[in-house]
Amino acid sequence: MSYQWLLTPPGGETVDATERASALTWSGSIRIVSRQVEAVMATPTDGSLPELPCELGTEARLLIDGEQRFLGHIVTRARTTDGQTTTLTALDRGRFLAGNEGWYVFAGAAPEEAVRAVCQDFGIPVGALAAGGASVSRKFPGTALSQIVDTMYTMAGERTGRRFLARFTGQGALEVVEKPTSAALEIAPGRNLQTLRVTEDISELSNAVAIYTQDGTLVRTVEDQESIALYGRLQHVLTQRDGEDAGPEAQAWLEDNGLAQTLTAEVLGDPALITGNAAILRDNATGAAGLCWIDADTHTWRNRQYVCRLTLNFRDLMAESSAGQEV
Repeated sequence: MSYQWLLTPPGGETVDATERASALTWSGSIRIVSRQVEAVMATPTDGSLPELPCELGTEARLLIDGEQRFLGHIVTRARTTDGQTTTLTALDRGRFLAGNEGWYVFAGAAPEEAVRAVCQDFGIPVGALAAGGASVSRKFPGTALSQIVDTMYTMAGERTGRRFLARFTGQGALEVVEKPTSAALEIAPGRNLQTLRVTEDISELSNAVAIYTQDGTLVRTVEDQESIALYGRLQHVLTQRDGEDAGPEAQAWLEDNGLAQTLTAEVLGDPALITGNAAILRDNATGAAGLCWIDADTHTWRNRQYVCRLTLNFRDLMAESSAGQEV
């Protein structure tokens, strides 16, 4: 797949810098709201090539097979001692969510309504926002906007058992998507999978959740009996608010803190394989198979080759946050 790397300096004309890039990576993670592009650019000082407009704040766009997949601005610029190359790093508009703080109080607000109001205050473009499915009350005294977004959707997800992800579209608008429960994408040997590494981890295992009332009365315990039999009992405690059922939150806790299987895959390049999306994994060599979610992705173009490095997870995780205070 071909790509275009376009740079537009403040007040200047757009320059197609594709041929000046010896290597380019486009990446994202569920832990960071911004996707980024890093490009190694040829910038010789002998006059053999025109000066490249790449000052900080330059608008950067990445198109893959003609479709715009990234819109951001250059935030770092590093030159080598010999002056032959310059490495540029651009972040999308997620940096405005991470870099701005606000003061808000939401009482019984739907997460999508709260997020839309916050973005409107800060001039951040908004696309489709998934319905959170539950109202949330929370006070955010001087809190990063990205934490406000994640907390509102985390708290709603605790009550509904759903998972969400905030990210920016290739056109630069914030979208919050509900993470899928099925997949059309496939990762398999002979199709696109080149290598796969599987890591299993129980160092942060939790396989029982005790639900208590606010006065300390045990309501019930939700357990993963199979896990307890294999690894021993490791319990977490939840306090249930009056009039609420903490059952879905307890079940979500078990799902998020069970046996962790992290898979690192090298695959042929595909721009649909980005953080938050799901894929069907099939690999007989390791025995890893089934529906998995992309927790992180790095797409690299070098020497006319396009490959992806993916961090996959059989557990459906989200960027959880508990910022702010109870109202």
